[in-house]
Amino acid sequence: MSKELTLTVISPDKILYQGKAESVILPGSVGYFGILPGHATLVSQLDFGLIKLHTSGKEFRIAIDGGFSEVRNDQIRVLTEGGESEDDLSHDHAIELLQEAEALPTSKEKENLLKKAKVRILLHER
Repeated sequence: MSKELTLTVISPDKILYQGKAESVILPGSVGYFGILPGHATLVSQLDFGLIKLHTSGKEFRIAIDGGFSEVRNDQIRVLTEGGESEDDLSHDHAIELLQEAEALPTSKEKENLLKKAKVRILLHER
C-alpha cells in the first residue's frame, strides 16, 4: 500500500493544486470526511468548504465552491466550480467579498456568494 496520495484540484479556470499528500480532508455535501492511503474507491458530491491536505507535517488549505471528488488507487481528483488557495487571496480581500455579498438583496446568488466569502475568510484562520 502506498504511503501517499496524489491530489488534483481543478476549476474551470485553472489547476488549483496538483501534488502529493499524506492525508486529505474534503468538504462533503453532508459533512467533512478524510482520505488516507488505501481508501476504498469513492465518488462524492462536495459543498462549499476547505480542502485540507497534510504533507511533510504541514497543512495546506484550498477553498472550493462545491463540486465532485473521485478517490481511486490513492489518487483524488476534485472538480470544482471555483476556488483559491491561501496564497491566491488575502484576508482583507475575503472580508471585502463578504461585505459585497451582504449588500445584495436576498436571493440564491446572495446565499452562494455569502458561502463563498465565508469559506475564503476561513482560509486565513488557524
